[in-house]
Amino acid sequence: MENTRFTEEEEAEGRRCFQYLVEKGLDNAAIIKRFDTIAEKYDKMQDIIGNNLPKWMGESLAALYTRNRQTVKILDVAAGTGLASHEMRKHGFLHIDGLEPSVGMLEQARKKNLYERYICDILADNSLDISDATYTIVTVVGLSSEIFSTLPIKAFEELVRVTKSGGHILMNHFDYIFERDVLRANLSSLENCGLWKLEDKQIMPEIKKGITGHLHIYKVL
Repeated sequence: MENTRFTEEEEAEGRRCFQYLVEKGLDNAAIIKRFDTIAEKYDKMQDIIGNNLPKWMGESLAALYTRNRQTVKILDVAAGTGLASHEMRKHGFLHIDGLEPSVGMLEQARKKNLYERYICDILADNSLDISDATYTIVTVVGLSSEIFSTLPIKAFEELVRVTKSGGHILMNHFDYIFERDVLRANLSSLENCGLWKLEDKQIMPEIKKGITGHLHIYKVL
């Protein structure tokens, strides 16, 4: 059935906004600035392009944590406007903090009251202002492709540091991102060092129109 929810002009604008955000060759500062610029249009853009990564994360957490969802503490990395938090809350997860470097995106999340703590910071080679072993679950949902595929190993070490032993770190994105050499090497390096263990890897066809999604579930040791 033809999608009549959006006009042709709206769909074209949504695709244009998406391409604006995923342009290659930008540094982190330029990427964050673009997210600030597009923040008020972001949710509509995601709806137009049919990105189901946030919904999939909510369902994945629900399958992994079948009890006591209202008590576990979650850090949503690359929180954006809170789309993933919205989906997690549908399944009864209540205690969620958001980490996001774009002030504009976090402001949109604040308007919807989707996080307990709003942390304006980037996942990179810096130390996060978060105590050790704070969270049972850390999620990374659709982090900017350019940032995600080149994250330094320090970034993943920080995710492990803020996660409780026995807790989980879940990351989902489009399939081709997980094939990038730097990302693949760093994910394996932490496993080789005994910091986490790849507990499950899942595939979701058509997570976005014409693109397969990948989900990695790591257990922190």
